[in-house]
Amino acid sequence: MIDSTKQAAAIAAIEAALGRDSIARGGKLLARFGAPGARPAAVVMPASVEQLGQAVAAAAAAGAVLQTVCNGDGPLGLKAAPGAILVDLKRMNRILEVNGELAYCLVEPGVTYRQLAAHLKAEGHKLWIDLPGSPDESVAAGFIERRAGYTPYADHHLMQCGLEVMLADGRVVRTGMGAMPKSTCWQLFKFGYGPWIDGLFTQSDLAVVTKVGMWLMPEPPGYQPFMVTVPREQDLEPLFDMLGPLKTNMIVPNGVAVANALHEAALLGRKRRDFSGNGVMTAGAVADAAKTIGAGYWNMYGSLYGLEDNVALAWQMVRDAFSSIAGAQVFTAKDRPNDPLWAWREGMMRGAVAKLPGDVAGWAGGETLAVHPMSPVDGAEAMRLYALSRDLMARHGFDYVGESNAIWRAAHHKQIVLHSRDRAHQARVCATELIMVQAAAGFGQTAADPMLEATARTTYGGGLADLRGRLKTALDPRGLFTAAA
Repeated sequence: MIDSTKQAAAIAAIEAALGRDSIARGGKLLARFGAPGARPAAVVMPASVEQLGQAVAAAAAAGAVLQTVCNGDGPLGLKAAPGAILVDLKRMNRILEVNGELAYCLVEPGVTYRQLAAHLKAEGHKLWIDLPGSPDESVAAGFIERRAGYTPYADHHLMQCGLEVMLADGRVVRTGMGAMPKSTCWQLFKFGYGPWIDGLFTQSDLAVVTKVGMWLMPEPPGYQPFMVTVPREQDLEPLFDMLGPLKTNMIVPNGVAVANALHEAALLGRKRRDFSGNGVMTAGAVADAAKTIGAGYWNMYGSLYGLEDNVALAWQMVRDAFSSIAGAQVFTAKDRPNDPLWAWREGMMRGAVAKLPGDVAGWAGGETLAVHPMSPVDGAEAMRLYALSRDLMARHGFDYVGESNAIWRAAHHKQIVLHSRDRAHQARVCATELIMVQAAAGFGQTAADPMLEATARTTYGGGLADLRGRLKTALDPRGLFTAAA
């Protein structure tokens, strides 16, 4: 239980140190982070590492509790721990360096993808950004939350190089080569000497990230985006079976999206009421919806990159491979000239930073709750995960709406429970059960919506919780930092 007296003392001390403009105690800003009775005590907005240090010192001296977010104005959901002091790093938004020759950037946590894209354009850099979702997300949060995008640089955790964090005692630590004075390779070599610790600060409450280095993708000379549609529900299996070897051998190197028809319909702004019938849509109804929007039951988006001649050779092989699936259709840009969804998907695969064509949440009531299981890029396993998830969601009265993102040898699945506000409790019951049933079947979560974090943690054993607890005790013995509620 958070002590409100200690929180109030810390808020007063932080306000005295940073100024009244750096802190908010009520109104719409606090409402963004929780319902009445479950909101943060205040929102602190430091503008520099020095101001952050003052806030951390004041909170530590008062015995208070802090929770951090990279950019509270961004679209990523955050459920604040009730009564915590929320530290919003959105004013720490300097782009510290972009190296066009070596293709990297160094940014503060408040920098958004939109801001970085504008900077690259203004400076004339031919570098691509891997965007995992909205342009208004924080670049640093892409690493911290281990988000995944759609270019060959889709694995944001892998593409991070160099980190600076502030510990609970106020010390600022640089990791990897950055720990060496006068280092020439902080954003070029991830590890330095000794244990690599950057991963400790992803999805964690061990420190505050203050700087992140990210590799950016140089614009390639050749590029061939494509879309594959298949007409039947069971075609997910051969689609993944064909994709698996192409991913393992890095022939199709990007983060390959595979979305069901309802996900794509929702992205186009369509709603459940636009289609006939009531209740959960049957496989036949989903197939009909796919035809209505000019899509398949399953829709895959991939791309090839490199020298133009090499891309042309690889494209012949890839096109023939997917065309061999019964009923499959393979499209390129010339086949979909007036398709806004294709335009957005194609842009994401070539490093464009653009807003989504529509709001998926509008499909059924405006509210979302998602689970994020992982599976191998394997047809039988992808189908097994899909079938058990579809059936469980149907039992709770929800359509299966989802997208998978195949990166390296595993696929990140996002299964969205779309609901109206009056069905929020049922949606949470459904999502919680999904996590537990998926874990029992061997499919672990790679991320969790704030209210599902505790459930996701319980599915991991093997002494991991104890190890994390020891790390927390070592780095933050007084519990200064907290995660979402």
